[in-house]
Amino acid sequence: MSSSPADPTYTRNLGNGLLCRWSTAEDAAKIAHCFATVHRPNADAPLTPREADVIRIMMAPGFPFMDAGDFAIVEDVSQPDHPVVACTCYWRHTWSYAGIRFGVGRPEMVATLPEYRNRGLVRALFEMVHARSDANGDLVQAITGIAYFYRQFGYEYVLDLEGKRYVSLAVIPELAQDVSEPYTLRLATLDDTPHLTALYDQGRNCSLVWHEADADFWRAHLASWDDPAVQGKDSTQTALYSRLYMIVDAEGAVCGYVLPAMRRRGKAAWVFALELYPHVSWLAAMPSLLRALRTHGEQIPAVTPDAGAVRELCFMLGRAHPAYTAMGETIAARYEPPYAWYLRVPDLPRFLRHIAPVLEQRLAGSIMPGHSGELMIELYRSRLKLVFERGRLTSIEPAAVLAYSDDPPAGFPPLIFLQLIFGYRSLAQLRATYPDVYAEPEAAVLLNILFPEMPSRVDNLAYV
Repeated sequence: MSSSPADPTYTRNLGNGLLCRWSTAEDAAKIAHCFATVHRPNADAPLTPREADVIRIMMAPGFPFMDAGDFAIVEDVSQPDHPVVACTCYWRHTWSYAGIRFGVGRPEMVATLPEYRNRGLVRALFEMVHARSDANGDLVQAITGIAYFYRQFGYEYVLDLEGKRYVSLAVIPELAQDVSEPYTLRLATLDDTPHLTALYDQGRNCSLVWHEADADFWRAHLASWDDPAVQGKDSTQTALYSRLYMIVDAEGAVCGYVLPAMRRRGKAAWVFALELYPHVSWLAAMPSLLRALRTHGEQIPAVTPDAGAVRELCFMLGRAHPAYTAMGETIAARYEPPYAWYLRVPDLPRFLRHIAPVLEQRLAGSIMPGHSGELMIELYRSRLKLVFERGRLTSIEPAAVLAYSDDPPAGFPPLIFLQLIFGYRSLAQLRATYPDVYAEPEAAVLLNILFPEMPSRVDNLAYV
């Protein structure tokens, strides 16, 4: 038995018969029962096979983000069947910051049975996930989760997540008579992997932070629909919720891809991704795509029988997207602003040292090339000192808060500083929002150079 929470043999007695440990493949059914019990509309709702299927897919060989041993679980050993009463898992991602790659650990599928809540079980599980993420060399943890909750574990809202435009089916333009549709959809195949990789990677130059997705990811996504456990099933009975389609022109040439949902919960049919090659006109393609997606939305099943007929398309393409511009506000009239990714950076100096080449490049192209000096930043529970020598960042280290020292020239609440580092908010925006954010004039110039406000679109990429 290991004392390290990251180790597969780690166990911890939480008292009252509760034991936390890492999963094995044999735990899949118990984890699925816990997850399906928690993730249902109410206590009287039946357990759906779709929710249980999430765990089957994630713990099966070939899932791109985790293995069968990456669930952190709490089991109640005082019960005869040792049920899993709380769980989460560790997903491995690679993101990049202005082209510099770094590992990201992502806790996902967080669940606790109602009768076991408010006992600190999720905190114990997150300690395990954070430890494994750190042991794997990840510099950041990220999660898409419920409002406020994950602030308790050192996370802060830092990057845009989604952002939506709605299109009523009633306003979609019809195809003129005696005219063939210039663009149509077909299911993507493994042979389309190079296209999917190239089309997805087009977006990286417009995003400070980027979720890296190699060819293996796209192959895994495509192959998931060929699983015998999925084939022949209604899409409301499987965990897979979206499927890749290629956009082709009249000659069959690939022009882009789209990722629509394969089921719906209400009156909207969702679209999670949409990309075209640069030579394809968005204005020319969008009417055809809207008609094809309308037909798709009318054909996919609803999760509940009371959902009613589909009435609109929901494009979940971020804060801004060429498709929004092409449709215009007349067609895409209703806008819903983005939610946000939670991020946690356990070792801030380590992360800044990792992205130092980007910071030096920004300095070199600024009004302060060749700068030498120190920048001390107040983080209230600690301080951070950056040392520059002729334009090079020679040292990024934590500094102690001294009892009788002067205030540093800049200060941030520790988690709020992440919003500046990741370009989510400008220094001026943070100063206008938080009274405990400040910067003296010279420090403000340097901080604006090092950490300008920049957009990021970090796609979720999960297909369960």
